[in-house]
Amino acid sequence: MDQAEATARGQGGGAATVAILNPLVDEIVQALLAMGGAAHRDSVIAYVARQRGLFRPPAELAQALAEAFAAYCGGAVDPRSPGLLHLPYGAESQRWALTDQAFGLLRESQARSADDREPRAR
Repeated sequence: MDQAEATARGQGGGAATVAILNPLVDEIVQALLAMGGAAHRDSVIAYVARQRGLFRPPAELAQALAEAFAAYCGGAVDPRSPGLLHLPYGAESQRWALTDQAFGLLRESQARSADDREPRAR
């Protein structure tokens, strides 16, 4: 199944819509989370490149990330959108952001993970 595909067959003959997370979208989400929830597209691409150990992002990486964002985001401009990503300044904006719900959930999850890694006092 293609990772960009967003529809999967459900039980009982109907079709269930599911979010199939593209690994590039995951990298975008992690970058945005590290950058406070929103950043210019070029900054996000540079961050992902650095995480991959690249000094300068190749054009192919920039294009792949931009396409993954566009495919997942679908032009959502409302921070209350149900997905993970949106364009806070409109469809022509180059600023990428996590939706309010995604930012809250991911920050909460990060905090829980950090608490689980801390040694417990006896």
